[in-house]
Amino acid sequence: MSNVQATASDSPFIQGRNARLYGKPKSECPYAEGTEDYKAWMQAYDEAQQCDPPQTLR
Repeated sequence: MSNVQATASDSPFIQGRNARLYGKPKSECPYAEGTEDYKAWMQAYDEAQQCDPPQTLR
Protein backbone atom coordinates (compact mmCIF):
# COMPACT_ATOMS: atom_id res chain seq x y z
CA MET A 1 0.00 0.00 0.00
CA SER A 2 1.28 3.46 -0.89
CA ASN A 3 1.41 6.43 1.45
CA VAL A 4 1.14 8.89 -1.44
CA GLN A 5 -2.09 10.86 -1.38
CA ALA A 6 -3.69 12.27 -4.50
CA THR A 7 -4.69 15.91 -4.62
CA ALA A 8 -7.43 17.57 -6.62
CA SER A 9 -4.84 18.81 -9.11
CA ASP A 10 -3.95 15.18 -9.81
CA SER A 11 -7.43 14.42 -11.13
CA PRO A 12 -7.77 13.94 -14.88
CA PHE A 13 -10.66 16.42 -14.85
CA ILE A 14 -8.55 19.22 -13.34
CA GLN A 15 -5.62 18.34 -15.58
CA GLY A 16 -7.84 18.60 -18.67
CA ARG A 17 -9.26 21.93 -17.59
CA ASN A 18 -5.81 23.31 -16.86
CA ALA A 19 -4.48 22.08 -20.18
CA ARG A 20 -7.13 24.09 -22.01
CA LEU A 21 -6.67 27.15 -19.83
CA TYR A 22 -2.95 27.17 -20.58
CA GLY A 23 -3.43 26.76 -24.31
CA LYS A 24 -2.33 23.15 -24.72
CA PRO A 25 -3.87 21.12 -27.57
CA LYS A 26 -6.23 18.22 -26.95
CA SER A 27 -3.61 15.93 -28.46
CA GLU A 28 -1.59 16.33 -25.24
CA CYS A 29 -4.07 14.26 -23.23
CA PRO A 30 -1.84 11.79 -21.36
CA TYR A 31 -4.52 9.11 -20.94
CA ALA A 32 -5.33 6.17 -23.20
CA GLU A 33 -8.38 6.70 -25.39
CA GLY A 34 -11.45 4.90 -24.06
CA THR A 35 -10.43 5.02 -20.40
CA GLU A 36 -12.43 6.83 -17.73
CA ASP A 37 -9.47 9.16 -17.13
CA TYR A 38 -9.38 10.03 -20.85
CA LYS A 39 -13.12 10.77 -20.83
CA ALA A 40 -12.79 13.01 -17.75
CA TRP A 41 -9.80 14.87 -19.22
CA MET A 42 -11.62 15.47 -22.52
CA GLN A 43 -14.84 16.53 -20.81
CA ALA A 44 -13.02 19.08 -18.69
CA TYR A 45 -11.05 20.35 -21.68
CA ASP A 46 -14.24 20.86 -23.67
CA GLU A 47 -16.04 22.55 -20.77
CA ALA A 48 -13.14 24.91 -20.19
CA GLN A 49 -13.09 25.73 -23.91
CA GLN A 50 -16.74 26.81 -23.69
CA CYS A 51 -16.39 28.79 -20.46
CA ASP A 52 -12.89 30.19 -20.21
CA PRO A 53 -10.62 31.87 -22.74
CA PRO A 54 -7.13 30.31 -22.98
CA GLN A 55 -4.27 32.03 -21.22
CA THR A 56 -0.96 32.60 -22.88
CA LEU A 57 2.24 31.66 -21.14
CA ARG A 58 4.68 34.49 -20.67
